[in-house]
Amino acid sequence: MRYVKATSIGSAARDALKRCTLGSVHSVFERTFNVLIGGELIGIGRSDVARSPTNVITDIPSSAKMSSLGIRKNDEVLTAGNSLEIGGWLRISLDGAEIWRPRRRVAKPLEVELIKNNLSTAEEFANSGHYRDGLGQLLFYIDDVVFGTAAEDPQLNPVVRSALPHILSLLRAVESKDLDLVRQSAEKLAGLGPGLSPSSDDMLAGFMSSLRWTISSLGGNPAYIDEVNQAILVSTTGRTTLLSQQLLGHATAGEVNETVEGLLETILAGKPSEVRAATEEVLAMGETSGVDTMVGILLGSRLGLKIFTNKS
Repeated sequence: MRYVKATSIGSAARDALKRCTLGSVHSVFERTFNVLIGGELIGIGRSDVARSPTNVITDIPSSAKMSSLGIRKNDEVLTAGNSLEIGGWLRISLDGAEIWRPRRRVAKPLEVELIKNNLSTAEEFANSGHYRDGLGQLLFYIDDVVFGTAAEDPQLNPVVRSALPHILSLLRAVESKDLDLVRQSAEKLAGLGPGLSPSSDDMLAGFMSSLRWTISSLGGNPAYIDEVNQAILVSTTGRTTLLSQQLLGHATAGEVNETVEGLLETILAGKPSEVRAATEEVLAMGETSGVDTMVGILLGSRLGLKIFTNKS
C-alpha cells in the first residue's frame, strides 16, 4: 500500500466525508480520480491540481499518473479515522490538511470601465486560440451574443450551432427577468456536448458564477441573480452528469475552483497585466472544459455589467 498526505481539502468534500464512510472509485484520469461517496463525487488530485470545494489535493507529485498507482474504477473507498483508503492500494492521511473555502465576490472592485477593459483583455487573449470542439468558437462572438446580434454561421461546429439559440434565449431571459424562459433555455442546454462535464454545462457554470460575482461585488441585486441561478440549477437537475450537477450546484452560489476564482478576482479587481496569465490558466483546464468555462465567464461578466449599468 502507498501512503500519501492530503495538503488541502475543500469544505464540501470534508462535509461529504464526514457524512458517509463507504464509497467507490467513480472514474480515473491522469491527474485526478473521482470517488463516489454518499451520492457525491469527491476529486482526489495530484499536487498540481487546482483546489475546489469538492476535491482533496495530495502530495502525489505532478510526474505521477493516477492509473500508475493501481487505482481502478469501482475500487472500494473507506474512510477510517482521519484517513481515506482506496482499494487496498492507497491510503491518504487527512491530518493537518488545510480546509479550502471558496470566495464568492471581491471586496474592493474596480470602476466599471476598468472592469470592462480587463474583460476586453481577457477576450483578446482568448481569441488568439484555435478552437474546433466544444463552445470555444463563441469566444469570437461574445459581444454579439450578449447584445443578441449573433447569427448562425455554417462554419460553426454542431455543438455551437445547437447551443447558440438557447444561449441567446437565456441571456435575453435573464435581462428581461423572465424566469420561465430561463428555465426553458437551461433545460435545452443541459448535458449538451460530450464528456463527464459537457460543454454547455461548463459554460453554464462559468456564466452563473461570473454573473453572481459581478453583481455581488459591484453592490447590485444578488437576490435576483440567486433566483436566476436556482432556476438554471433546477432545470438541469437529472438532465446531465453527476459531476456537472455538482459543478452547477456550487456555481449557483458563485463557488468555483481556485483557477476560475483567480480569473474572476483579476477581472473585477486586478491589473490588465495580470489578466492574460489568469485567462491562460483557465483556458488550459481539461481538454475543452477551460475554454467552455471561459465562454460562460465572459458572457456572465458582460451581462452582469450590462444589468448593473442599466440599473445604476
